[in-house]
Amino acid sequence: MKKIIMSVRQTVLNLGLSTALILSSSLGLSPLVSAQSPRPELRIGSTGTVVQELQTTLRLLGYYSGETTGTYDEATVIAVYQFQKAAQIPQTGVMDRTTWETLFPISAANLPVAEEQAPTPTASSPTTAQNEPPATPAQEVTDAEATPSSSTNQTATSTDPDTLPLLKEGMEGDSVKLLQTRLQALGYYTGRVDGIFGPNTRIAVIAAQTALKLDGDGIVGAQTWRKLLN
Repeated sequence: MKKIIMSVRQTVLNLGLSTALILSSSLGLSPLVSAQSPRPELRIGSTGTVVQELQTTLRLLGYYSGETTGTYDEATVIAVYQFQKAAQIPQTGVMDRTTWETLFPISAANLPVAEEQAPTPTASSPTTAQNEPPATPAQEVTDAEATPSSSTNQTATSTDPDTLPLLKEGMEGDSVKLLQTRLQALGYYTGRVDGIFGPNTRIAVIAAQTALKLDGDGIVGAQTWRKLLN
């Protein structure tokens, strides 16, 4: 089956999207999203057939290895995020108009396919820091109202958004536990509340920031704290 899937992925590149539609049907997979159909914006928590079709498409391209559940969960967010990174478009983890148009262009000849050597990240298998895209300067200015401490161990002494520390990937401590607890309560984080700001926590932060109409830079400053705690 693995060889068949690899063959389908190569076909997506060589023969275009219409051929991939026929091949996915012949393999018993859910049909891919039609390039002509309306494409709703999808984010964490979205459900339905269109999410199943998205997961099937990302699996053919090598970005998704989970089950085709029809639920836009953390593993799907990571797969979309990695596709956006490969396509060099804004990396939000949300299936917006730009991402749909990149995933289903008029010609599928230039669709980015995941590297064979790099395993598709899942919620239980976080990527290394070198695979994470850096925040853009504009994003850093928006949410980084204070310079983060050089110490990686941040302690939450209150729940006042203006006094809580700025957090980013690599930090640890009680403030990270508070962040994970709030993200979990709001439905953006499904991992362990362990006080470690790892790749999965960063993905959850980006998803929350996008949903709350903030710049999705993965850095938790006063603006993000205020939105999460209010």
